Amino acid sequence: MKPLFSLPKSKALFNSNKLGHSPAFVGLVAAILVLTGCSQPQEEQKELVRPVKLFKVEDSNAGNLRQFPAKVYASREAEISFRIPGELVEFPVKQAEVVKKGQLLARLDDRDIRNELAARQADFDLAETENKRIKSLYQKKVVSRSELDNSNAKLKSAGAALELAIDKLKYSVLKAPFGGRVAQTLVENYQFVQAQQTTLILEGSNTLDVSIQVPESIVANVREEDVDFSYQPVVTFAGRPGTEYKVSYKEHATRVSPGTQSYEAVFTMPIPEDLTVYPGMGATLTMDLAKISPATNGGEHFVVPVSAVLKDNVTGKEQVWVYDEQNNTVKPVAVTLGTLLQSGIEVTSGLSEGVQIVSAGLNRLRPGMTVKPLLRERGL
Repeated sequence: MKPLFSLPKSKALFNSNKLGHSPAFVGLVAAILVLTGCSQPQEEQKELVRPVKLFKVEDSNAGNLRQFPAKVYASREAEISFRIPGELVEFPVKQAEVVKKGQLLARLDDRDIRNELAARQADFDLAETENKRIKSLYQKKVVSRSELDNSNAKLKSAGAALELAIDKLKYSVLKAPFGGRVAQTLVENYQFVQAQQTTLILEGSNTLDVSIQVPESIVANVREEDVDFSYQPVVTFAGRPGTEYKVSYKEHATRVSPGTQSYEAVFTMPIPEDLTVYPGMGATLTMDLAKISPATNGGEHFVVPVSAVLKDNVTGKEQVWVYDEQNNTVKPVAVTLGTLLQSGIEVTSGLSEGVQIVSAGLNRLRPGMTVKPLLRERGL
């Protein structure tokens, strides 16, 4: 056999004069060189199996049941203000206080107004007396018709001024136009207020309005003849998520809400007796679309975690990663999204009930990647 390589005589590693030509030593060197030249490459390292957190897709909306984020408003609300300027001398109500219809809310200093009223009353009395005298003289043909007309005009002017003074005195007092709750006070007692300046905000205390935004895809399929007006959706509040409260349809807008492709729908409900609910609080309204539009029954809808959806940078489409139990692999699936809910985001197409999807760490996955379900140990 031809040697793998040879050393120049001038650079021999071994001095033959010192070591000699021992057959055993030469054979050992040759074996080392052969093994070094014929060594096989190391086996490739096995791919790491990544643990992933899975989420099982279930039809949580039960067919046509849809959930909408909602906001609570007062059914009746009024900004209470004076018609005239003046100094507050009486302001007995406080925020969150319940008031009855006709109850005193605020009073202005009315001394100047009463003096003005007295002057207007005197002017009217004088004009009335003078008018009676002119009428008597006119009947006796002592004065002309023009003098009588002038007297009648003065009497009407004095009467109008008197009515204005009486109304002005009434305007110095604010009374509750309806029974409700004082939501907010905006002035302090003994403060000088201007005309039309809001002193307090009064809200009705019997009913509440619940407002939602309905997507145009649903609104476009609603027909009045298909709506079941006796149907009552339900709302739930974060303070008591397991309790449902029925609401009734009140009104809806026919103009799109600014910045969205949705329309406002308003429902009303009695104020709960077992829960404190104030205007401005959030809620979730659940509605059966089959009760308002059979045409909206467009298949199943699923709610998945927001972290389970990722936009593909290449296609620009939203996708989820579906787990294959048999092969322990994952693959991306394009989906169509619906409404963003408190419990997650709605998927309207691309998924089927019962499949498992990866709910975290999507940016580390690739098609066909081998994974294993992440199982939490007890106590972790």
